[in-house]
Amino acid sequence: MQKDIKQWSVLQSNIGYTKKWLKIKEDICQLPDGRIIDPYIVIDVPNFCNIFMVTPSEEIVMVKQYRHAAGIITIELPGGMIESNEDPMVAAKREMEEETGYQTDEFELLYSVHPNPPLESNYAYFYLAKAVQPKGKTAYDPYEDIEIVLVPKEDFMKQLLAHSFKHGAQIGAMYAAAIKLGWLKA
Repeated sequence: MQKDIKQWSVLQSNIGYTKKWLKIKEDICQLPDGRIIDPYIVIDVPNFCNIFMVTPSEEIVMVKQYRHAAGIITIELPGGMIESNEDPMVAAKREMEEETGYQTDEFELLYSVHPNPPLESNYAYFYLAKAVQPKGKTAYDPYEDIEIVLVPKEDFMKQLLAHSFKHGAQIGAMYAAAIKLGWLKA
């Protein structure tokens, strides 16, 4: 049986909290059947990008850093927030160089998604960068403490298949890149 799913109507939207790059909205929504949800909390955070970076010798360029909200040190894909009105690919190339100092001309979009659509309004872009070289200059944000980690392809695949990587939004991009590169069969 197929249902006719319809969009909700926003009757009112109030900013409950705003600070730096975070905004929390409280929407009053009317469902198609007339019921009201008051409030429906929406988290507005910036769009972001991550880059799966591969050297000519098939090492993956990753970054090791502390993630305070989870209280963990992760090894993850470089990336960051996309500035307002910034082209996502331009942002990804900028973030790649700022965090790692690497550059390349072999750059393509793997995919883009809403990473958490029930709660957050943002979009995420995931790129594949091949034949990356350390030709640029890092420019860390004031509170970034990053270590660049080169992970050989075999070690990366073992860690990926063992579910060792902890940044959930990036796991799909890791698999997508491994498939695109022929390291994993779809």
